[in-house]
Amino acid sequence: MSGDAPGRGLLTRALSTPDPRALATGVMALLGTIVVVSLMVAALGEDPFAAIRTIIEGSFGDTTAFGQTLMVAVPLALCGAAAAIPFTARLWNVGAEGQMHIGAFAAVAVALTLPALPGPVFIPLILLGAIVAGALWAGLAGVLKTAFGANEVIVTLMLNFVAILIATYAITGIWPQGVAPSTEQVPDSTVLPVVWSGANVSLALPIALAALVAAWVLMSRTGLGLQIRSIGLNPFASLMNGMRVQTVTVATFAIAGTFAGLAGAMEVIGENKALVTNFSANYGYLGIAVALVARLAPAWIFPSAVLFAALQVGSQSLPASTGIPTSFGQIIIAAFVLGLLGARVIRLRYAEGAVQ
Repeated sequence: MSGDAPGRGLLTRALSTPDPRALATGVMALLGTIVVVSLMVAALGEDPFAAIRTIIEGSFGDTTAFGQTLMVAVPLALCGAAAAIPFTARLWNVGAEGQMHIGAFAAVAVALTLPALPGPVFIPLILLGAIVAGALWAGLAGVLKTAFGANEVIVTLMLNFVAILIATYAITGIWPQGVAPSTEQVPDSTVLPVVWSGANVSLALPIALAALVAAWVLMSRTGLGLQIRSIGLNPFASLMNGMRVQTVTVATFAIAGTFAGLAGAMEVIGENKALVTNFSANYGYLGIAVALVARLAPAWIFPSAVLFAALQVGSQSLPASTGIPTSFGQIIIAAFVLGLLGARVIRLRYAEGAVQ
């Protein structure tokens, strides 16, 4: 594959640590977003500086706020990995939301159907169930694409709705709690222990970080990772060089599903202690933005997730201090992503050209 060396260099630059120019452009895009958002806040008759200060203090102002930001970053980072790995192969997985719901469904199913077990045994079984469920759900999209030529964007998007309906049925029909819009609570032995009591950060954080390290190892240090990157460069050349492109395609989707499924389990046994209605807060879709801001590099996914989590968490304090609705945080996120797109910080480069 020596003939692909120039293209491989393009991909390496797109997936590696951003160069100083990209970082500088990203900072300029952030400053531009702050200016635009400030004008919007001023148009609403509120103090822009008070709004910005509220977001910063609400997400990083004290230990509790910082801990909440880290816990929101956990599912965002895992869903970011679920998007980044297929995107590297130019496979468009927009189904992390559904894969996350299926993972949460599997987690609560294992927790509520197995007999009582010690936590060190029970928790790995729940995580395994969620990972396998997410992998199978995402792998279905890969099978439909390779076997029938189905468009993976449409398939993964439609599977999101099916998965959400399955999770909803678990809440209303299989394990209803009663008054609360959630399933029965999982046994205490299945709840992830707190590792930072002052910030209320559970074991979900180190598990997520370990998963991201595994993603980095997979993509940069394994033969499968090389094949995923090569297919993203040129699937036809990869096929001509003997790669089993269809097998790698299915495997790539399945691997992505493991991260999203794990995110669902984290929400069940690490955050809510049950499967709760609307538990996701669109983490699966926001994970796409997390992956793109990180330029698909696993090493940068968690910092990117923390940024988006800070905007999510910090905006929750806006109504009390400024009168601006919490949903304004979504507008800030959208403006930031559009700013990065306009500044060409978010872009993927392949051998044939640029895919924005």
